[in-house]
Formats: sequence, structure tokens, C-alpha cells
Amino acid sequence: MKRNIRYQLRLFLTALACIWVVVLGFAWLQYHIEKESRREMLQQRVRLAVGNIIDAHEKGRELKPYMDFVDRYFANSDLCDISITVYDKVTGEATYTIGDLRTCVPSEDDLTHAENETYVDGSEVKRLTDITIGPNKEKIFFFSSRTSPDGQIEVRTYLPYTPEVHRALRIRTEFWIMILGVGVVGSVLAFFITKHQAKNVALLHDFARRAAADRDFIPMGDFPSDEIGDISRQIVAIYNSRMQANVRREREHIIALKATDEKNLMKRALTNNISHELKTPIGIIRGYIDMIISQPDMPEEDRIHFLQKTQQNVERIVGMLADLSTMTHLEEGSKNITVKSINFHDFIFTLEEDVRGSGLTGDMDFRYNLPLDCMVRGNEGLLTSAITNLVKNARAYSQGTVMGIDLLGRNENFYTFSFYDNGVGVGEEHLQHIFDRFYRIDVGRSRKSGGTGLGLPIVKSSINSMGGSISVRNRKGGGLEFIFTLPRVKQQRPASGSAGSPESNNA
Repeated sequence: MKRNIRYQLRLFLTALACIWVVVLGFAWLQYHIEKESRREMLQQRVRLAVGNIIDAHEKGRELKPYMDFVDRYFANSDLCDISITVYDKVTGEATYTIGDLRTCVPSEDDLTHAENETYVDGSEVKRLTDITIGPNKEKIFFFSSRTSPDGQIEVRTYLPYTPEVHRALRIRTEFWIMILGVGVVGSVLAFFITKHQAKNVALLHDFARRAAADRDFIPMGDFPSDEIGDISRQIVAIYNSRMQANVRREREHIIALKATDEKNLMKRALTNNISHELKTPIGIIRGYIDMIISQPDMPEEDRIHFLQKTQQNVERIVGMLADLSTMTHLEEGSKNITVKSINFHDFIFTLEEDVRGSGLTGDMDFRYNLPLDCMVRGNEGLLTSAITNLVKNARAYSQGTVMGIDLLGRNENFYTFSFYDNGVGVGEEHLQHIFDRFYRIDVGRSRKSGGTGLGLPIVKSSINSMGGSISVRNRKGGGLEFIFTLPRVKQQRPASGSAGSPESNNA
């Protein structure tokens, strides 16, 4: 604020000085022009009177009437103290006089500076202004000496400085009032203009200070509505746009680096997990093969048993590699997955027959409670993988007797489903990690069941790839419940009064 006031004061004083220099310069010039004009007017009146006297002499007329007329003309004017004397050049005597007779004439030095002029009629004149003559150093405003063309008479004119002459030459008061008014108006305008401009400069200075401090965003100042204000707003807007773009790029760069770091970390963790997971089946396979090779006389029954165990571990490795391939496909090709409209009721109906027929449900019952017109958008392959892995997980770990799928709700865009079992559930501390790769709640039991630790991660990736979401919780009545959503295919509303969609129950 102080800086703004100081700048405004400096700007105002500079503008004020410029304005008054111009005003005073104009006043000085106009003063001299006006004063010279008034001097010229006074002298012109004198020259006119002298010219009439010379003209009367040339025409042979009596000069006294003309002298009396001139005397009356000047008597009541500001030239009342003028002295006009007619000299006879032959005798050297003064024949006619208006005012006081003045015998004193300018010195030779003064006459050398006189203005000489020859009129058309042949008369010659010498003029001097602002001189002093006589022993008393009388200051004469105007002196002229004009000789007639025939050289017989000389008319001398003296006009001393008197109060009347001073008044005649003085510039009118209105002129100074006008000059003062122009200066005051200019000063007021300078104050408001400099205040206006100082506000722009102060806001720009504040903007520059904030920009130097690397502010991400600078609020738009209250710039005045003028050209400089518009330019200032554009500068601030461009700066904010550039800074916001830089911030976005930095944020995206940080996110990309973080994603890369997380991806590298996940890759290292995945590599470590794969190495760890493969050690056990490979170690078992190697042990059985070593036993078979080292004991050629081994009973056939034992050899077949060892080979069967070896085959089981080979299948476990194959299953793990297949699951890893599925995960990689989901992560790298999720944007290219083709979805279509699927009747989820019919899909589950067919899938239930398949998993029951293949023995994936084991001794558990598979139930579903879905509307017949439950249309979702999804990919049949991913849906099959997701539901199949949920079925495998329930059979392997739930220790329950029933698993199933119910419709929990719907809105304009999604259906919400529940896949549940009535088993023992899991500890609350495990729920947040249940979709992590290779995460095992009971390591020994998982290895015994032949699980790869990738089933539930595949479920989550499959659901997410189709635009849905999935979460997990323990059921109040016992068991585990997976809540997942799938995009809904919007259908036209049935006509008013029509029956609702039937639902199917299967046990």
C-alpha cells in the first residue's frame, strides 16, 4: 500500500510538473503576444494621428484645426499625457504643440538603434521604444520623429510611461484567471489519471511479486476497465493458464512416476511371489522324480502314487501360469474388451448347469434369485471367469453347504448383485487384502486345496474391466458375501398397468 502511494505521488508530481510547465510556457508566450499587441495598438494610434498631421501639411491646409482635433482625441484617453510637437525645419522653431513642449530629444546613441522607415509618400520616420532621455532620465514609452516628404516640417511624438499607459499595456485579469483555471483543471485531471494508472501499476506489481514467488494461481486483480486493465487481465489469465498447465503436467508426471514405481514394485512383488509359489510344487516334483529314479525296484503301486502326485503339482503350475496370463490380459487389454448385452438370468442358468456338471460346486448347493429380464452389459468370457472363480473360492474355503447369487438392487445405470455362501467367513483383518495377488488366509490349507492365490484378483479385474465394482464383507448369518455391480442395459418402461417382471428361484 505504501509503495502504491509513493508511486502514485511520484507519478502525480511528475505529471503536475509537466502540466504546469506547459501552462506557464503557454502563459508566458501568450502574455508577450498580448503585450506586444497592445503596444502595437497604442503606437498605431499615435502613428495615425501623426499621419493625419503630415497629410494636412502636404495638402496645404491649416494645421491648427488638426492639432486641436488630435488634442481632443487624446485628452480623454489613456494617451492623455502624449506630447506632439510640429517643428519648422527652416527656422527650427516649434510651430504647434499638443501637451507639454519637450525640447529634449534622444541621444545620438539612442538614435543609432532607432527603427527607420520611409512611407509611400516619401516621408521618413525614426521610432524608439522604452528609452530614457534628459537629465532626469525620464522613461519614454514611445518616441518618433517623422519628417514630411518636402522636408519642411518635423513631427516629434513623446509618450512617457504613465499610470494610464501601464493600464493600457497591462494584461487583463481574466487572462490570468483563465491560465490559473487551466492549470487547476489540468492538475485535477492529472491526479485522477495518475491515481487510475497507479492502481494498474500497483496491481501489476503485486502480480509480478506473486509470480516471482512461483504462485500456482494468482487471483484476478480488480483492474480498471481500460486498455491497460484489459492487457493486465490478459497477462494474469495467461500466467494462470500456463501455471495451471505446468501444475497439471507436474501432477501427471508425479502420478505417472508413482504409477511406474507402483507397477515396478508390483512386478517385483509378483516375481517374488511367483518364485515363492513355484518353489513348492517344483520341489515336490523334483523330490518325487528323484525318488523314482533312485529306486528302480520301487513297487509299482508306490511309483504310480508318486507319479500322480507329480501330475497334480504340474497341473497346479499350469493353472498358476494360466491365471497369470489371464491377469496380464485383463491389465493390458482392459480398454479393448468387447462388451454386449447379456441376459444375466439366462447366463447364470447356463453357468450353474456347467459348474454343477463339472463338479466345481462339490457338495454345495448353488442357488440364484434373479429377474428374468435382468439385462447387463458385459463380456461373457470375463463373467464366466469371475463367477467360476467365486464358485471355486466358496467350495475350497467356505466350509459351507450353500452358495448363490441374488439381485440386491438397481438404479438407472447399474445392477447390484450378491454372491454369498453360508460358511465360516474370514477374519475382519483379512477383508482389505482378500483381492491382493497371492494373498492367503491359511497358507497350508490353500496349498492343500491347490489354489494359486490369483482367483479373487482375477474376479476383481474382470468386474472392473466391464465397468463394474466389487467389495466383500462377512454375512451376519455366517459366511462371506461379495457385492458387485454390472452396467445395466436401459430398457423402455413397460406400459402403465402391466405386470412386473417375473423372478426365478433355483435351489
